[in-house]
Amino acid sequence: MPGHLFIDTDRLELRTPEEEDKEFLREGHNHPDVRRHVDQFRTPTTAAEYDDLYEQYEADEDSASLLVVPKEGEHAGEAVGSAQLAPVVDSRGWANLGAWLHPTAWGNGYATEACAHLLAYGFADLRLHRVAAYVDAGNDASRALVERLGFVHEGTSRDDIYRDGGYVDRERYGLLDSEWAGVDAVLE
Repeated sequence: MPGHLFIDTDRLELRTPEEEDKEFLREGHNHPDVRRHVDQFRTPTTAAEYDDLYEQYEADEDSASLLVVPKEGEHAGEAVGSAQLAPVVDSRGWANLGAWLHPTAWGNGYATEACAHLLAYGFADLRLHRVAAYVDAGNDASRALVERLGFVHEGTSRDDIYRDGGYVDRERYGLLDSEWAGVDAVLE
């Protein structure tokens, strides 16, 4: 039984994960091309370890973490990734945007569409004032994504994260509610 539909877009459903999504999520977390850019996925997890992580994930009320499910095409009806506003800090009107897709779904614009709709939800329904995003230097796809969404580059944290045998810079981005152009502007 799929999770509850949370956001319905032209091509995607963004829905809550359910018990039967655990294997897909674990596979995504363990995929080397996904794991190398996501801090929380730094080490592979066994099924038992992932069960513990999933329980913590379910209990996290300070986030909006949704599965990305295409409506048509090769991946119709199947989760292909996740988009998150996490954590959401109500007292600051702040959240961090994150997203990952399984490599078999890269290049279809799913991340752009999912994140645009999630930002619209964050600014309208959660009444966020600011959303941050952090991108490893060299992750050109994620950099292009946040820039297309309208994020402004705010600085570089030098040697901020250990990746692939060495330290790399991390690029800091921010988007204020007054700068948000809206879903239509992003997707046109």
